[in-house]
Amino acid sequence: MKNVLFLTLKTFSFTGGIERACRTLIRALYLIKGNNVSIWSMYDHQSDLDDRYCNQVLFKGFASQKLSFSFSIIKNAFKFDQVILSHINLLIFGLFIKKLKPSAEIILWAHGVEVWRPLSSWKKRFLQQNATIWAVSSYTKEQLMLLHNIPASSIKVLHHSIDPFYHIPAHLDKPAQLLNTWKLNLSSYVFFTLTRLSSTEHKKHYDSVIRAISRLKTEHSDVMYFIGGKASDDEYLRLTHLIKECNVQDNVKLLGFIPENEITTHYLLANCFVLPSKKEGFGIVFTEAAISGCQIIGGNADGSTDALMNGKLGQLVNPEDEREIYQAMYNAIQKNDHQRAEQQKLALQYFSFEVFKENTQRLLNAS
Repeated sequence: MKNVLFLTLKTFSFTGGIERACRTLIRALYLIKGNNVSIWSMYDHQSDLDDRYCNQVLFKGFASQKLSFSFSIIKNAFKFDQVILSHINLLIFGLFIKKLKPSAEIILWAHGVEVWRPLSSWKKRFLQQNATIWAVSSYTKEQLMLLHNIPASSIKVLHHSIDPFYHIPAHLDKPAQLLNTWKLNLSSYVFFTLTRLSSTEHKKHYDSVIRAISRLKTEHSDVMYFIGGKASDDEYLRLTHLIKECNVQDNVKLLGFIPENEITTHYLLANCFVLPSKKEGFGIVFTEAAISGCQIIGGNADGSTDALMNGKLGQLVNPEDEREIYQAMYNAIQKNDHQRAEQQKLALQYFSFEVFKENTQRLLNAS
């Protein structure tokens, strides 16, 4: 029996992609039999824990008390056989633990942009010599090898999955309530994007989708584009001006933050989920969209290729090429034989929580 420590920055007090992924991993670690698991969070409070994911006894939130967090790790380093770090910024604690207990396995969970950028020399050296890496996509694995000279043998790919408590729809019809809210017909063609909207997120290329809508509406007057996600004030103003400039005020709607319990119905409303991004480490939203039966358009220059199974779950486009994005959207509208149930079945085959749990257990046991 191994003693496993999962170190995270924050997991239950924020709703970003890494945090959502961490909750899923915590649930998997909790359910895997045969190990003693501890979960320590630097920034979460104890009261932030959602106890659907693990028992209160296993979780310790240090409430931004960094000295206490650091002291606890150093004091207890000898207890742990495997230490999983949820972020590269926690690598310093992996270094401490490895010095205090050389036999401990340090595992870095590498998501995306946080490891695609330059790293300090000590971090690169530690990753090259003293760590195992779980990369969320083949693209992130390639970047680690290319940018930081990490041996391929040290990197294993562990794809994200849907959240264990994500509502998997049994019926894939468009929800009548949202059709009525937006005064849409069943024949209306709906594109949907769900992402954070800020001036730092332009590599998501939702601007290109808006411009494509301005062309598509001349041939398909009932085409709609819904953009979900919290927007910064400056980005909201910028997008409002772009929508007006493109004359698509009746076709493009900024929905703002969508509560978790309403996300599935928005996927069901959509015919096609579109996010031609260049900065996805994996892209859990693609998986959620596929499990809800959507057609999908994603970028071909990041971890989206893994989430879309190299094109099996959707169209891959050059996110820098607006002509390709437009053509993919046009093709999606023309596709009359899309089988939502088959899309869901294929996505669950590869990205269900049960598959993720089994893959996590395999990687833990392989060490």
